[in-house]
Amino acid sequence: MTTAFNVDRFKAALTNGGVRPNQFAVFLSFPTYVAAGALAVARAPFLVTTAELPGQDIGPVTTFYRGREVKFAGDRVFAPWTVSVLNDSDMSIRNAMEQWMNGMENLVNKTSRLNPSDYQRDLEVFQLDRNGRVLKGYKIVSAFPTNISPIALDFAGNDQISQFTITWAFQHFTVANAGAQQILDIASVFSR
Repeated sequence: MTTAFNVDRFKAALTNGGVRPNQFAVFLSFPTYVAAGALAVARAPFLVTTAELPGQDIGPVTTFYRGREVKFAGDRVFAPWTVSVLNDSDMSIRNAMEQWMNGMENLVNKTSRLNPSDYQRDLEVFQLDRNGRVLKGYKIVSAFPTNISPIALDFAGNDQISQFTITWAFQHFTVANAGAQQILDIASVFSR
């Protein structure tokens, strides 16, 4: 079968000009013991500069039958979820993340919260179209931070805003395929 090059068919297949990776929003949620959480929640959709729609793997279970490999579906595994954050001068998200992690294991006395519901929260990431409509949404269920990256300090770092990454472990995610009529109003985050 041959398919002749046809730019019109290509454009028709790439509906609405395709999905742009820079059109997204991330909503964070913090445990109740995080005093800086409210400010971080409000600023996250603006300061989270990179994120990802979560991936997943189903590893194969391999067994042998008369010398031949036979593969079956194994268990689903979720890779860690990572976001990058710009630092505002209040360090609002950084402070909230440090409080969150300190509640999971105190820096001084090594005590921790034992109940997962005390330190795990649901997070959300949305892929948007160029008009702010939700194309797809993911709820990252029962997430908690496992790593806050260092922030590099550098005399030569002119004309830059410092940033850091956060890596999360989570239990699973749920997917919402949103209709084109739903528009995500980032400003509504301030009223959450």
